[in-house]
Amino acid sequence: MKRISILSVLTLLVFVFGCSLTDKFKTASDTNKNLGTTTPQLTVSETVPSATPSPQSSPDDNASLGKNFLAFGAGAMIADKSGEAKFKEARKLIDEAEAGEWFSEEGQAANQFVTIELPARTTLKTIVFDNNGADYEDRFVKNVAVEISDVSASEGFQKILEATLEKEKEGQSFPVSQTAAGRWVRLNVLSNHGSPKAVQLREIRGYGEQEQQKLFENASGTYLQDGYEKIHLKQEGALVTGCMEVSKHIFSGTIEGRTINYAAAQIGEPMRDFTVMSLAPDGMSYDAAKWSNTYGEKKLFDTTANGKKISDKIGSCEHFKTLDGSEDSAKMTLAKSLAETGRAVLYGINFDFNSDKIRDESKPALGKVVAVLKEKTDWKIQIEGHTDNVGVESFNRTLSENRAAAVKNYLINNGVDTSRLNSAGHGYSNPVAANDTETGRAQNRRVELVKQ
Repeated sequence: MKRISILSVLTLLVFVFGCSLTDKFKTASDTNKNLGTTTPQLTVSETVPSATPSPQSSPDDNASLGKNFLAFGAGAMIADKSGEAKFKEARKLIDEAEAGEWFSEEGQAANQFVTIELPARTTLKTIVFDNNGADYEDRFVKNVAVEISDVSASEGFQKILEATLEKEKEGQSFPVSQTAAGRWVRLNVLSNHGSPKAVQLREIRGYGEQEQQKLFENASGTYLQDGYEKIHLKQEGALVTGCMEVSKHIFSGTIEGRTINYAAAQIGEPMRDFTVMSLAPDGMSYDAAKWSNTYGEKKLFDTTANGKKISDKIGSCEHFKTLDGSEDSAKMTLAKSLAETGRAVLYGINFDFNSDKIRDESKPALGKVVAVLKEKTDWKIQIEGHTDNVGVESFNRTLSENRAAAVKNYLINNGVDTSRLNSAGHGYSNPVAANDTETGRAQNRRVELVKQ
């Protein structure tokens, strides 16, 4: 399974999270579906043991299962592990990249574990394993157990699945044997298919329900990435903007829970670099994964990074001096994009789950639109809603229409004349990225402004 607009200056892009849940799959809840939705508080089902499951055939379209909560792009992070081989890190289990797998340390062929921390309380109902790739002397995982804890990364675990995997097979899907909610998921590898040297697994995915993520509100500051690159980040509600000193990039994106999705480019160049940054719970460090479209249509996570927060002061870059200044740089960028290209992707807009109700953290981003339109009184704007591919086309189109209309109504209620605004919903008919990863889907869930 391991699989925007070109602007002359930085477009105020923000990954707008949302939901595209169909009637058929209403229980496959998502904190982050089309145009920025989040799941309401879930009620954990009573624990019901069942017989050890057999593998089920994986659906051709994995979107039918809903959101993969065990994906880095969904905010999952590696919290602990028994060991890993160089360049075969445990992180590869959740990166959704087409290449790469996790190997245990040499000589550790059984009783290995990886603990994954989730951004919100989650109830998993289906676990999927990709146990394929190059055959390294029968290192493929055979017997596994999956546990979940609502206590910590080391305590309070209860088993929700025990299964036997076939080797060299992708998409081995299992229903859990019992349901329980938690924030830490532990994969226990009990044995492999015969090698005394190590264990090998390409990917693990998890589907079910997740509670609404609480917005992390202290992301602003200066970070040091990989020991040399200073990153200055400014958070305003769900909207984030920033710059990088060494690479001379500027970026815009959105934060959902502790996960920041942003697009970056050097001034005057098209948006080519897309990054998922997952903040640690205390906000003092992060893991990041980046891919670019430099290679054409094939978009891969080709770079990983780590960083730590070194100051609560935002600071600025030589090429982006207004970031923490008196001027509203985000508003200026939005106006410039609409003036020069006629289009801008609006980030920082989050909605309640399966609803067109705009969440409070969206107000800073919408306020910038109001400010621009009050200055440019001759501009007329169409607001377009877009979704990912989770759910049927009719559901997604209606949802995107309602949410675009909600943004229009917000602008009208804040002083923009109704005659200057139109809205439309396009469902998932105009994707800007592949819909086969959580990161790609996040890019496709968006609101665009079009100058008419």
